[in-house]
Amino acid sequence: MPYEALDALYEDAEDFDRHAEMAARAVLERAGAEPVRYAVFDVRDRSVAKLIELSDAPVGVIAGPPIEEGLWAYAGGATDCFEASDWENFTLHADRNAMVRELATRELASEVKLKLMDCYPTECLIHVRSGDGEMQKTSLVNLDRLPYYDHRVSILVPAERELTALERYGFDDFDRVIRRLRSPDGCPWDRKQTHRSLRTNLVEEAYEAVDAIDRGDTEALYDELGDVLLQIVLHAEIARQHGEFAIGDVITAIAHKMISRHPHVFSTASADTPDQVLSLWQKLKKKERHQDTQAEVLKSVTKSLPALMRAEKVQKRAADVGFDWKDAEECFFKISEEADELREAMERHGDVEGEAGDLLFAAVNVIRLLKLDPELLLNRATDKFIARFEAMEELILRDGKALAGMALAEMDAYWNRVKLSEKHLN
Repeated sequence: MPYEALDALYEDAEDFDRHAEMAARAVLERAGAEPVRYAVFDVRDRSVAKLIELSDAPVGVIAGPPIEEGLWAYAGGATDCFEASDWENFTLHADRNAMVRELATRELASEVKLKLMDCYPTECLIHVRSGDGEMQKTSLVNLDRLPYYDHRVSILVPAERELTALERYGFDDFDRVIRRLRSPDGCPWDRKQTHRSLRTNLVEEAYEAVDAIDRGDTEALYDELGDVLLQIVLHAEIARQHGEFAIGDVITAIAHKMISRHPHVFSTASADTPDQVLSLWQKLKKKERHQDTQAEVLKSVTKSLPALMRAEKVQKRAADVGFDWKDAEECFFKISEEADELREAMERHGDVEGEAGDLLFAAVNVIRLLKLDPELLLNRATDKFIARFEAMEELILRDGKALAGMALAEMDAYWNRVKLSEKHLN
């Protein structure tokens, strides 16, 4: 029987996807003149899928036995199947078996091994099927130390359902951890928690993550983000147990939101700059929430935010419809105006609280127009105060004195020494 090999295409293709397309087009070109039989080692070959995709006429497929068929006897449960060359796109789950076929080279086996070790224990025993059908066992870490490799070599990595046996964890594994903690024989503290009892924890963990960002501490950041994730998954598990929603609903909701709020990415809308994106975001948000007036938009800014942050967001939403000062300089006089009104209220025993609040609101407005973050600036100012106070106290103790009982004027003298030393350092 005459035949034509397509091996030469491997030399011209820059990757497997390109090779699959070139092979499919070569078959279709020949099929235009006469009936063609296209034989591949495995019908899951990418070129077969590409051939079916590109062909206008029906493609008949006759499948032979899969090369890894002997491994199925060892599977015993849900099994995900992968082609080795697609290792970058593996989606692995430790509680499911993983079957990988066509380990053609040692280099490819090494990449597959590293990917699998992100999910399965390094020393777990795997089943290997050689090209001639021989079965053997070895540890996952030895996958790239086999005596043979070719397109017929396949492996089976058994599921590891014992959480404590894992070395690395994926999201599904973490969800299983939280379910275990909330189970009847889990942790008494975790079982007792409610959405309300965890409210403060969620805020604290978020702030600790922000603190790590402000310090530029990436090692602390991934740990703090884990604590935030714990709160999210724990709330979702509490809700699941009460029949409210589950973590899948949380993920689905935010995925839908990201897609609908980014029509310039997922649809035909246009937004070429960050400011245009934010403007589009606010319009879509207003539409989703059925907000007919801008006052409703202002009211929707959550009251649970820190006061400075809430004030800034309300001011930004008002600015969206043009209710804003031209710049910080034009707005600056409001600070003096509000300060005078506060002084007058203090002298006349008026509405001191209200005027003090107006002064803070005016200060936030100026800072916002300077395109600075009032929450961040106040935190930095507080840190600076603490550092200066510490330096002042060190000077006082060095002089054999103590803060307790010291006159304010003497403290001010030490305070000014600290400020003067800072100027010299700068």
